[in-house]
Amino acid sequence: MSLREHKKALFICGAIILIGGIFAINAQSKSTKKTATQDLNLYETSTISSLDVAKITDGVSSNALSQVGEGLYRLNADSQAENALATKTTVSDNGHLYTINLKHDAKWSNGDTVTAQDFIYSWKRTLNPQSKSEFTYQFANIKNATAIAAGKKAPSTLGVKAVGNYQLKITLSQPASYFKQMLASTTYYPLNKTAVTKYGKKYGTSSATTVYNGPFVMKDWTGTSDSWKLEKNPTYVDKQSVKLSSINYQVIKSPTTSYNLYQSKKLDAITLNGEQTTQNKNNPDLKSLSSGRIGFIQYNEKNAVAANQNLRLAISLAINRQQLADKVLKNGSTPAQTFAINNMLKNPKTGADFTKDATVTGTADYQPAQAKKLYQTALKQLHKSNLTVTLTCANDDTSQQLAEFIQGALRNKLGLTVKVQALPFPSMLSNVSQGNFQLNLTSWSMDYADPIQSLQILESTNNSNMGHYDSKTYDRALTAAEGTDALNKTARYQDLLTAAKTAAKDQAVTPLYQGRTSTLVNPKVKGVVYNKFNGSADYRLAHVAN
Repeated sequence: MSLREHKKALFICGAIILIGGIFAINAQSKSTKKTATQDLNLYETSTISSLDVAKITDGVSSNALSQVGEGLYRLNADSQAENALATKTTVSDNGHLYTINLKHDAKWSNGDTVTAQDFIYSWKRTLNPQSKSEFTYQFANIKNATAIAAGKKAPSTLGVKAVGNYQLKITLSQPASYFKQMLASTTYYPLNKTAVTKYGKKYGTSSATTVYNGPFVMKDWTGTSDSWKLEKNPTYVDKQSVKLSSINYQVIKSPTTSYNLYQSKKLDAITLNGEQTTQNKNNPDLKSLSSGRIGFIQYNEKNAVAANQNLRLAISLAINRQQLADKVLKNGSTPAQTFAINNMLKNPKTGADFTKDATVTGTADYQPAQAKKLYQTALKQLHKSNLTVTLTCANDDTSQQLAEFIQGALRNKLGLTVKVQALPFPSMLSNVSQGNFQLNLTSWSMDYADPIQSLQILESTNNSNMGHYDSKTYDRALTAAEGTDALNKTARYQDLLTAAKTAAKDQAVTPLYQGRTSTLVNPKVKGVVYNKFNGSADYRLAHVAN
């Protein structure tokens, strides 16, 4: 999606935690005391693709960067922005000017001081069209950012400047109540120009060609390796708060493998698939986390078949989302009726949830009879007697099970033949980014609580609009929501509704489910902060209790 499955996301990840011990001998009592080592063993379902803020396009890489890097703010347990490198923030000029003071003692792992210029350098580099970043849209609120990303203005015109080494002034072209939450994203992390210049194109492609300013530094990542290690960063500005000595990661794609290890007490935390969640519904170790993620099918509208609106609607109405959630995911996930998730925004007049107001009947509900009629219409429009489409997905177990469910539903309800193309996540992402797909089963994770998080990726100019959806009505609505109506809660809400309903009627994407994650967690692991909306874990304050 770029699909970060938190900006931005797109698959289920979990943690495997191994508790070890060392023995201390009391010279007087001769007793043996067991003390927990401060080491964790965690896993991801895919390897890291990059640690370069301008190149990251997936959740695994973003999660990794969040442990070894640090920005102006971080999100707390309630997903609200709190100071990280920032010490004081002043908002003025009707929400258009942010003045942010920085800590004076933050260091990079190469010994350089982290300064305001490091943020400016990073942001201008990401926005430069030569970087080909897929997340330039996140800067849209900053003056001239959109024009810079489009190559219409020079990066030097970006509405941000440094006052000395430790103050940033950011001028917005359009105010946003959630701007501090945006600044907590890894996309807004600083970069050390000395290191980027030194390593050139190799920067961020391995642990050895990356520098760090976060709680941990990375070791043993070659760029393609299926294991890597995080160690406590001795130069981190708040190193006294970091209790863990190291975190060992490995790639594990099979939930069965991790579950068996947990059952044999070799692992202390795992992510469960649907079957395992059902089996452990009464297990006191079971924890359900809102992942802030929406699963959906995106269509390549440059493909003549996928571009047929009636075919897309037929596909949507042929899928029983309740069965998909209950029989395939089985982890608490719920059917999605619009391209947004619950509890992100309420109607300022009625208090109704945005997802309820944005639902359009006949676009994401289960209507197999109507689906068949629409499919027959699509066949006539395409001058075909039958159709075969290819559904691309990641090759993890859950994605393939979802794809097979959709494959069966479309065959049984429509007579549509679906070929499932399961690829390693980096390969899938590369193919989709280059437009080498017809239908793509994916998901998108939210970084903060606002429907704009998902809706913005369907704007015609958005780099994450992989399906090339193009609607002037949709674009106008989002432009108003983020522009003239940005500070008018009622008007902005209506703009967002217009956009969501337009996308639903056009079937720009087919929303499938709102994701949740079920885990088994050893209670000895304390202090992990889970993002309320995308489920990512922050281990900065984590520790292993005795």
